[in-house]
Amino acid sequence: MFWRQFLQPKKDININVLVSLVIFLMSFFSSTFYCFAQKDTLHLPSIRVVNGSIPIPFVSVTNLTTSQSVISDFDGFVIFPTFAKGDTLLLRSMGYEDVFIIHGQQIAQTIAMEESPFSLEEVQIISNVVPDVGNTHGLKLLGVESIGKGVAPGNTAELLQKSGQVHVQQSQQGGGSPVLRGFEANRILLVIDGVRMNNAIYRSGHLQNAITIDPNSLEKVQVILGPSSVRFGSDALGGVVHFTTLRPRFRSKQSEYNSSALVSTQYKSVNNSVNIHGTAEAGGERWASVVAISSSSFGDLKMGEWRAHGDSLWGGIYSYVDRINGVDSIVENPNPSVQTPSGYSQKDFLHKLRVGIPGGAIETNFQYSISSDIPRLDKLNDTSASGFKWAEWNYGPQERLMTAVRWEQYLGIPGSLHTTFAYQNISESRKKRQFGEALREIQEELVDVISLSSVWVSSPFRGDGWKFEAGVDGQWNDVTSMVRAEDPSGMTVADSGFGGELLTRYPNAGSNMLSWASFASAKRNLGENIYHFGVRYSHSAINASYIPTSALELPFDELYSSNGALTGSIAAEVPLSLKTKTTTSLSSGFRHPNIDDAAKIREKGGYVIIPNDSLRPEYIYSFDESISWDITPRLSVNSAVFLSLWADFISPVAATLNNESQIFIDGEDAIIQRNENLGNAIVKGARFEINAQILTNLNFHGVANFTKGTRLISQDPISHIPPMFGRTSLEYYKKDWSIEGFVLFNGVKSIEDYGPGGTDNPQEALLTGTPSWWTLNIESHFEIYKNIHAQIGLTNLLDMHYKTFSSGISAPGRGAFIAIHATL
Repeated sequence: MFWRQFLQPKKDININVLVSLVIFLMSFFSSTFYCFAQKDTLHLPSIRVVNGSIPIPFVSVTNLTTSQSVISDFDGFVIFPTFAKGDTLLLRSMGYEDVFIIHGQQIAQTIAMEESPFSLEEVQIISNVVPDVGNTHGLKLLGVESIGKGVAPGNTAELLQKSGQVHVQQSQQGGGSPVLRGFEANRILLVIDGVRMNNAIYRSGHLQNAITIDPNSLEKVQVILGPSSVRFGSDALGGVVHFTTLRPRFRSKQSEYNSSALVSTQYKSVNNSVNIHGTAEAGGERWASVVAISSSSFGDLKMGEWRAHGDSLWGGIYSYVDRINGVDSIVENPNPSVQTPSGYSQKDFLHKLRVGIPGGAIETNFQYSISSDIPRLDKLNDTSASGFKWAEWNYGPQERLMTAVRWEQYLGIPGSLHTTFAYQNISESRKKRQFGEALREIQEELVDVISLSSVWVSSPFRGDGWKFEAGVDGQWNDVTSMVRAEDPSGMTVADSGFGGELLTRYPNAGSNMLSWASFASAKRNLGENIYHFGVRYSHSAINASYIPTSALELPFDELYSSNGALTGSIAAEVPLSLKTKTTTSLSSGFRHPNIDDAAKIREKGGYVIIPNDSLRPEYIYSFDESISWDITPRLSVNSAVFLSLWADFISPVAATLNNESQIFIDGEDAIIQRNENLGNAIVKGARFEINAQILTNLNFHGVANFTKGTRLISQDPISHIPPMFGRTSLEYYKKDWSIEGFVLFNGVKSIEDYGPGGTDNPQEALLTGTPSWWTLNIESHFEIYKNIHAQIGLTNLLDMHYKTFSSGISAPGRGAFIAIHATL
């Protein structure tokens, strides 16, 4: 049954993918197929392979006894290889269940293949990026970490952090900012179902938008390390996190069921969180639909109590602000290990409809996510001379709506065309009220994004060893920024801007950003070597308008900025022996300044940023080298190193406004800064991974990541660079159950290695920096009944207290969790 397969761990997924690719290459490059004529040999006519009524091109059909192999054409037709008594034919295609045919079995004129269900078992960590990355086939897989086993974590940030291969910064429980190779926020690219999430107000500090993706509705997550601008465009300096949600599946007449459903619930003790999720799926030969709904509630997060770092007070919440009888009051926290207030809730909805058309399919995609107010715990702990600075500091409901239409059309020998049109509406706000003040300030940002992308992929039947990709894409961002004041009851008492003391975060008369680009890439097979080439040109323009206010009068009322960027990549995959393979790449990436960089007015930590219309794109030039070594069939080692030049990076510097170096904002004087292209920096690092099958059912996996970043001339450290971190695990598995113990670990980050200013949040660390830490965790998956699957586990078994680097909230302490999934 489909959902039973969905819930069960798939231990052979990587081996299956590798075997599929090997079979494909063998069949594609073979110039002669041998036919064996004998008494019991069958000579089969042309057969059509379909999914529902949609033909499946490029299906490999292999005689497992003789190794003869052929591939279906554009219309799904294939002339089977001959096979004799005792032989077995295997039909295999990426994204479909394998089909086996034995000698003597009756074969119809059409053979149906079912789309394979995916479970969220893994985050794919990919490095040594090559230009043709429309799918994973052109990428060097250095490691795949199994981290979910079909059971979703609390939020998407936990999903990434648990892999041990992505550092995640958190300012509050309802957030999580991924860091790839020392780059964060608007210097990495978030993509969902092929649509860019990054918009014109993605900031450069710490970004929490990843939690607006429902982890329960994810089919897979790919993390691509390194510059990826040729295929993905601006912002992909450190890499790309690509989320893929559940896919509607066509179902043939032979399907056991035309519909299926899943209901699941999950509880975690460390924050008394409850998640309820439901998915329903139905389909026929030419249509398919999937609907997913999730509701999550997270209570206040409890930190660990074993303080191996030696500080008895760090991170403890000993008191907090509550409003009692209309008066702000400081209340003693009965349990300082409970981080009050940090709880929030979230609801998510997904619907996809896929319809088959001649030679292709059209798919609609609707997603909606909304959260409650999310307390900004690090801000609520800020103090002033009279005590707490803030009585309230919350992110307002984070709201994300996306609707998209994707058209996939196979063109025969020319290849295939993949076009996506999408609209996104993003709403976010900041609600803050100083201690003892009567009014609450609310800044609201509304962003409308329209995007279009179209990618052509050449056919693998070209026969000359070449594969090509080319495409165009564009995005239009429209930003509306508002501000108002409320009394504690929620009644508006002041409007924004005109003559008031309130400031919008972005231009108060509106702003927009237009980006467009084109790219092309090629892949060339020469013997056992594979070469990749790619180039992209991109252009962006920003328009912004300001209305003067009594709080701030700029020396201009219009801002316009226009920039172009040209980038390229080249890579080579070369086997050094039967067991060793190396990949070398030279790649460049870029990031266009967005409205947050160029047009923002924002205060943090005693500094205020003002607009600058002269910013240029940031560039990165990176050299990557990796080597994979299959020492034995049970032991493999992978390593990768990179060296990147980050050119014209954007960073705040001291500035003046109307000949003044300070401005009064948020109740205090703040030093004026503006963003500038400050200079160049070097970012370098390494990644090491080992996989070992100790026994038939016992696997060991370990990975460690190292990053360092300094300015090119002064050698001063730069921001966002995490300490050494990684994961080790030992897993024992059987058919219907598994158990895994794993350790997450981080090295020390000395305060001398923090970047300038407040981006790395030194005020949230100890005086010496962020201590090293490690956690011991254990979890088990097992089948209760044929339609019921469970997961139980213990996290941070030793109850260690720690904060991840640059975070404003302490990490979870010891906790237990249980999840139950039932299929219908």
